[in-house]
Amino acid sequence: MIKIEKEKLGLQDYFYIGYLYLIILGIVSDAIFYGIFGVSYLNYTTILDALISPISLLANNWILSIALILMFGLLYLYVTKWSLVIYRKLKVKKLYQKIYNIEKMDLRYKQLQEKKNLLPGLMFLFFLLFISMRTGMGIGMKHKFKSKEIIPNYTLVFKDNERLDVRKIGQNSAYFFYFIPGETEITATPITDNLKQIKRLKKNKK
Repeated sequence: MIKIEKEKLGLQDYFYIGYLYLIILGIVSDAIFYGIFGVSYLNYTTILDALISPISLLANNWILSIALILMFGLLYLYVTKWSLVIYRKLKVKKLYQKIYNIEKMDLRYKQLQEKKNLLPGLMFLFFLLFISMRTGMGIGMKHKFKSKEIIPNYTLVFKDNERLDVRKIGQNSAYFFYFIPGETEITATPITDNLKQIKRLKKNKK
C-alpha cells in the first residue's frame, strides 16, 4: 500500500481532493434521494450539478445546516476526545483485553492523538452523516406525500403560456422535479426547453 505523507500534500492537492469529495457526495446523496421516488437521477445530472448540490442544499436549508453542524461537532468531539477517555477506562478491563489487541489499539489511539489520518476519518464520518440525513429526507417526504394531500408550492409557466401548479421536489441546472397534485409519479421537466417562468406560491395564512 502506498502511503502519502501529509506534508507532501499542497494546496492544489487539497483543492483537488475537496473537488472530488463534493462531486462524489453530491452524486451519491442525490442518487439515493431521487431513487427513493423511483427516479434514475444519474440520467438527469452533470458534474457541475453534483459539485454544487451539497453546498446548495445546506445554503438553502438552515435547519438542516444547523443540525448537521451540531451532529458533526459531536462526532468530532467523540473521535478526538471522548473516545480516548472511554478507551483509557476500558483498556484496563480483562474482558476488553481478551477481545481487543491492546498494542494495536494503543497505536491507533496514539495516531489519533497526533491527529494522524484524522482528516480522512472526519471526511468519511461527514459523508455518512450527510448521506443518512439525505436518505431520511427522501423517506420522510415520500411518506408525507403518500399519507397527505400534495399541496402545490410552485407555479410553472411554460413557453406556450400554459400554467401548472406543482409541488417541487428538487431542481438542478437542467431539470425541475415535481409532483402534479393527484399523481403518484415524479415529473422531470427540462428548464431551458420548456419553462418560461418558475414562480413560488405564497403560503396561505390560516
